[in-house]
Amino acid sequence: MQAYPFLRVFLCLICLVGFNACYALDEDASDSPAMGDSLRFSNLANTIEIPQIDPISYSVVASALGMAQSNPSDGNSQNLVDVSNAQLILQKNSGLVQFYLQAGYYSIPSLGTSYQRSNRQTIDSFGLVPLAYISIPVGENLKISAGKLNSFGGYESTFTFQNINIDRGLLWNQTSNVSKGVAATYAAGAVSAAFTLNDGFYSNQLNWMGASASYQHSEQSKTSLSWTGAIKSSTTESFITPLAQNNSQILNAIYSHKTDRWFFAPNLQYTFVPANPAIGILSSAQTMGAALLANYQFFDPELSGGKMSLPFRMEYISSNGKGNPNSPNLLYGVGSSAWSATITPTYQFRQYFFRAEFSYVQAINTTAGLGFGQQGTANNQSRLMFETGILY
Repeated sequence: MQAYPFLRVFLCLICLVGFNACYALDEDASDSPAMGDSLRFSNLANTIEIPQIDPISYSVVASALGMAQSNPSDGNSQNLVDVSNAQLILQKNSGLVQFYLQAGYYSIPSLGTSYQRSNRQTIDSFGLVPLAYISIPVGENLKISAGKLNSFGGYESTFTFQNINIDRGLLWNQTSNVSKGVAATYAAGAVSAAFTLNDGFYSNQLNWMGASASYQHSEQSKTSLSWTGAIKSSTTESFITPLAQNNSQILNAIYSHKTDRWFFAPNLQYTFVPANPAIGILSSAQTMGAALLANYQFFDPELSGGKMSLPFRMEYISSNGKGNPNSPNLLYGVGSSAWSATITPTYQFRQYFFRAEFSYVQAINTTAGLGFGQQGTANNQSRLMFETGILY
């Protein structure tokens, strides 16, 4: 299988950092939803008590956003206001059978791509129930989960409220968001690990595998490595299942460090699409990217009652194949590259939050018609956004 060389590299990297050869998923179901450093739920103890059943906790996310952007693509608005989240989260994290359910409307804004309003985004992507899975603990350290799961590969999460920035980044555009499948997660001491079999970019075919491992160096620092990719070719292609990416391999190396005021998360990403003429991929392609996500917290929320922070992200990504007409396009034309800068001042008081954001994307070596603007000939885009809502 074409995935095997990447799996061997992944396991070698694990050995270099001192891990046992075990597998890990990015997130344990009990930690869902994963949250960035700038926002948090005001009360995670909301529970529904049902006789003879372990407590079921619930959370509510309701938010709206506004955006003004330069060089919008054809059919995309220069200014808009939309609902970014209207979701209910139910989860049960104890007992023999556990579950996680997330339902409602959502938008998934991302740098350098057209914005799709939440009503269409919800219908065209993962539906009104984007995440839903059942988990069964096996002993103290192992858990098996099955259903619609968070994909792994990449650092950022799918929904706006989970991230330190409103827009997802350029590296995130190369990774999947939600996959249907099964996962086995393991955690013991400083090491967490898991393995997954899923349908990759939501293709309805169990043709992807994944493995990741993380090591907690201290309370402040953590290193994670992950591999995920297609183990069998697929011809499925849709709005959320791009042909090239759905037949790709993804490698990530992520380090995070937190102090009283600062949070840093530098990460590296490599993706590879093997040539497969039988499904229309005539030549191989790859991307290489690096990103730094960071956040500065201005004061202690436990003392002030509010939390003000200044998240920012810098990233660069490049693709190969310039001059090769058979190479698939993964960015803004074959052989193109891009960098971005994003800053998102954020304030949260109890369950209420407000944040503004300015971002800039510069594309390099673009192909005419595949860049920004109505004609696809512009090589940059600026965005000014705001988002406000409640996390309860």
